[in-house]
Amino acid sequence: MRRETISRALNGMDEKYINEAAAFWPGAIQEAPERIVHMKKKRIITFALAAVLVLGLGAVAYAADLFGLRALLITDGYLTDAESDGSYLSFTQPQDVPEEIDPAIREKIANSAKAWAEWDAWRLENSIQEPENCKSPENTRTSTVEDNGDGTVTMIFYSDGNAETEIERRVVSSSDYEQFTAYWELRAKGFEGYDYSYHVYTQEMADKLESIAASYGLKLRHQRTQMFQRYGDQTDGSSREEITARINEVCAGGGRFFRVEPSGYDKFYYYDEGTFAVSFFTTENLTNAGTSCYFYNSPYDTLSSGYEFFEQVQDINSFRTRNHTTPDGTEITILQNDTDLYAYVYLESSFVTLHIVQIEGLGDAEIDAILDMVDYSTIR
Repeated sequence: MRRETISRALNGMDEKYINEAAAFWPGAIQEAPERIVHMKKKRIITFALAAVLVLGLGAVAYAADLFGLRALLITDGYLTDAESDGSYLSFTQPQDVPEEIDPAIREKIANSAKAWAEWDAWRLENSIQEPENCKSPENTRTSTVEDNGDGTVTMIFYSDGNAETEIERRVVSSSDYEQFTAYWELRAKGFEGYDYSYHVYTQEMADKLESIAASYGLKLRHQRTQMFQRYGDQTDGSSREEITARINEVCAGGGRFFRVEPSGYDKFYYYDEGTFAVSFFTTENLTNAGTSCYFYNSPYDTLSSGYEFFEQVQDINSFRTRNHTTPDGTEITILQNDTDLYAYVYLESSFVTLHIVQIEGLGDAEIDAILDMVDYSTIR
């Protein structure tokens, strides 16, 4: 099976369905919802980040002053316990901004953070939650339950999918287990019309989220549209040319998004308010034919948590920071070590991130050529 076909088969499953499947085996997941979504991405294609601030009408670069990891590094303490090893980088919401950045941009980023904090507090207080005593221990893959007949049940957690290697047995009340089950059923069902990352499960929650976003002047991600490339003898999906045309229409206002078109796509998806992502393969003339990229565009005026997608980095001190200026004048901040590369840029209206995967054997010039494939001046 070709590399592209394998990748598409894996990446063809929507995050929603990954989480729905998990709901039938809730013990298989002991991570925060945002981490669940990311793990699917990491399993298929780790991320890449590319970014630049555009001032005025042109593509003049904003001097990021080698701002480095501060723009991506999550420091709010949300990731704890089993996830405490290493550091975490957000791909969807700036974690810090340069002092010289446009005050209007700084205000939008701050408003998004405030709005998410308000929404997060409200939903934790007013919506059904997973009982603490029902949460799975670390390394759980599956779980089963036995009714004790006395108002309690025994939850049994296993470290494999065959229910053979037992990790722990835990007695909990039947009412707690009922709440646990109801919580996961709601998560599996979701709520039509909202990005899954908002954790909206009822109309009441939808109304509250809309109210909070409006109070801060922010938009929400509603309907998601996605496309996958058709490879070989597959009958579903779209051609490379069809995906390129839609990218140009949605992301570049009818212009040309790619200065150099990719050799193929893993997927392209977008929301109604301007968020979009493109997972693509680089041109074949680069040294490493296995190189792929994940490009994410996050508008400043969209409510985001920063946990939609994130990456764990074991040794942040291994990254060196440099800048690269693309042909359209966009100055990108690059973070790279021997195996990974992340980049980002503060554009006029959005934060762009890019993760280049499989950079082994690539020199800086070849990496810069990949970054140059996108015409950042077309993103509005």
